[in-house]
Amino acid sequence: MIKVIPFKVAHYECLEPREYEASSVCCMPNLNFALKDWEDRKCAGTILHDGRILAIFGFYELWPGVCELFILPSKYTIKYPVAFARCVKRTIESGVFNNYHRVQLRGIDDKTHNKFNEFLGFEKEGTFKKYDSAGNNFNMWARVK
Repeated sequence: MIKVIPFKVAHYECLEPREYEASSVCCMPNLNFALKDWEDRKCAGTILHDGRILAIFGFYELWPGVCELFILPSKYTIKYPVAFARCVKRTIESGVFNNYHRVQLRGIDDKTHNKFNEFLGFEKEGTFKKYDSAGNNFNMWARVK
């Protein structure tokens, strides 16, 4: 059974991140500040399945009407890809983002991430060349009302 619970910093401490996130996002110098901020602002959730953390999922407002999503997946998302994808899509379509005319996210430019973002109903807007510390290209995706 998959469910989403309010994010707590302790969930991050139990997260078993994918290799990419462990070597990138999890090494960011301001991550502890961000984690506490997500918990305080109640803008993130923890996706659980069979007692395992699949991901931490949330958003931050860039300015009124525009927000950006983030997903910090664990190594378990690959074991439950359909349940995970449907959970994220249900959350996006639940009405929680109705106050935003633009919801955007960034994702690695590869087949898996591109297919996932299309499934979520996002439209690719462009590519950031060599965007991360490993030199990967990322795409910007958006859902616009």
